[in-house]
Amino acid sequence: MPWVRFDDRFPSNRKVRLLSDSAFRLYVSAICWSAENLTDGVVTTKELRLVADVKSASRRAQELVDGGLWVPIPGTGWRIHDYHVYQPTAEQVRADRDAKTARQKRWRDKKRSDDTQPDEDPEEGDVDASTPPSRDASKDAAPRTRVPGPARPDPTRTYRGADVCAPRTGSTRDHPEAHTPIPAAFQPSRQSLAWAEHDGHLARLGGHDALTTVTASFIDWHTAKGTLAADPDALWRKWVREQRTAPTTATDTTVVPFPGTPPLSKTSQQRAALAAARELHRQKGMIQ
Repeated sequence: MPWVRFDDRFPSNRKVRLLSDSAFRLYVSAICWSAENLTDGVVTTKELRLVADVKSASRRAQELVDGGLWVPIPGTGWRIHDYHVYQPTAEQVRADRDAKTARQKRWRDKKRSDDTQPDEDPEEGDVDASTPPSRDASKDAAPRTRVPGPARPDPTRTYRGADVCAPRTGSTRDHPEAHTPIPAAFQPSRQSLAWAEHDGHLARLGGHDALTTVTASFIDWHTAKGTLAADPDALWRKWVREQRTAPTTATDTTVVPFPGTPPLSKTSQQRAALAAARELHRQKGMIQ
């Protein structure tokens, strides 16, 4: 079944606006009837009553002739003026139908021979009767803009953390270098530290001491989770971006013994405090 095409200014055309209601109905019905029966815009006198149920059809036909919308054909009937400006010829419609039939046959033959892969993109193959009209090249398909299907993940798009914690394709066995644990002695690179300062995260979190605490939390959390990262530095930047509040940094080097253990001597406490201060100083030196 072909489709008929009307310009969006059709109702406001001055020739159409001057028609009576009955003549307008006969005119539109004649276009649809001609497309359905492939008459190339010809309406015979004998078949006029089949086109539309209007009173005084002959008078309405003469009104269309007077309005320049129909052209009389002596001894035959009428021809719709400029019919093929918007509507395809009967020959074009038949050729398109034959082409569509051939495509459907090829598609069915492929299905029977199991040549078509399950994940083959239907846009690259032949179409069948279930193919939406927007993807069918046939002229008898509805002239419409293709409407995209339901949203689905784009395999080519990088999603949040996708390039940090896992390779984009394949398994971990295919990409062993892309999955490594976060090192216990991990420290962000100079580029990442410069990024943190440039983007204002260093000031927002409270300086280098706070960034050291954030890094320690980053290592502890991902170590406990057993994270395998493709790029620990990128994962660290993601962690810093998502750090909403400034951490509490411990600057007191006083050593508090665990409950149930004998108290440390004054000398031992001094040695432990000195060791803690050296470690804190070392961490500060690495983060600067």
